[in-house]
Amino acid sequence: MLIKKWMSSPVNTVDADASVLDADDLFKKKVISMLPVLENGKIVGIVTDGDIKKATPSQATSLAVYELSSLLSKVKIRTIMSHPVLCTTEDRTVEEVAGTMLMENISGMPVKNNRGHLTGVITKSDIFRCLVSFTGGARKGQIFAFRITDSPGMIKVITDIIRMGGGRLLSILTSYDDVEEGFRKVFIHAFDIPEENFDSVA
Repeated sequence: MLIKKWMSSPVNTVDADASVLDADDLFKKKVISMLPVLENGKIVGIVTDGDIKKATPSQATSLAVYELSSLLSKVKIRTIMSHPVLCTTEDRTVEEVAGTMLMENISGMPVKNNRGHLTGVITKSDIFRCLVSFTGGARKGQIFAFRITDSPGMIKVITDIIRMGGGRLLSILTSYDDVEEGFRKVFIHAFDIPEENFDSVA
């Protein structure tokens, strides 16, 4: 699951000297959550929709609409962007980047190719799309959860039972988190199991 297959592309960007008003307009028109900030063609920062909201006065402000627009047109993106920028590359996996985003507590990353050119962005929404696709989350079926001994052949025993019951496998996920040593958790998403065979499989 390479980032190249799941990133959002082409990339919407904003210039470091653009105004908050310009960026806010982009966020509304493109329905996006983050924008790489460029200066002389190079990435110098990241601005999110949250950054824009923080820089915008509360709706309780006494400023008139034209006064608010005038104020936001004078605030430059470089003054509110996050920097330095943590980037990733197209050849990294979704799992690797998701782990980095989780550890760094960020919502997305710009993506570069092997020549260092900006080719996309990967966001939490893209990660979710990948997860749903590979787990079959959008497809109806049965999900089985097991706690099994961590020994060779155990998963095959379970999948063979599902197949013998007429089921087809959609995804298999395993984890060692929150389980004692010598065991693992297994989650199997299957479908097409006839109703009369469900009890024997479960």
